[in-house]
Amino acid sequence: MPGSAIDFDVFKRHSLVREAIAEIVPGMQDLAHIDVAKKEFHIKNRLIHTPDFNTPSGKAQFKVNALPERRARPGGFTLSTLRSEGQFNSIIYEERDTYRGTKTRWCVMMNQEDISALGLNEGDIVNVSSAQGQMQAVTLYEFDLPRGDVLAYYPEANILTSTAVDPRSQTPAFKSTPVEIVPA
Repeated sequence: MPGSAIDFDVFKRHSLVREAIAEIVPGMQDLAHIDVAKKEFHIKNRLIHTPDFNTPSGKAQFKVNALPERRARPGGFTLSTLRSEGQFNSIIYEERDTYRGTKTRWCVMMNQEDISALGLNEGDIVNVSSAQGQMQAVTLYEFDLPRGDVLAYYPEANILTSTAVDPRSQTPAFKSTPVEIVPA
């Protein structure tokens, strides 16, 4: 990066990357000397053996957020994308998913009651569409999900997911895409 205030050439050596991380990230000081020490370490204040938290009460604190309004019209569902058992990041090693019982990744999984309400059966071929795109001729699988929720595999279902990102996390809505499902 010409003209940068940071000399990135020094980071060609992994040891210097680790030293920079150790200097910048709290609790990572032991990373600076891992090449010499040759031993694993725990990040300070991350390994908790007792339920004592750094809060005024010493107890964990949780915040409950309201869920978005559900789509009530027939055929309207909320899609979450997920990876399969035979997948690492976007590299797919197997077409079938032994965890979920699917034989193909070109599918959508839904609650049995939702399948029946649409007059469909497991194994039927359906089209799944969103404001962003459409997956055509996908196999319908029954799966233990709450009514109104459906699952499809990443990256196949990316065509349905918006590229807009959440302002706080800077991630797309891979877990809450409004979709419609109709027979193919």
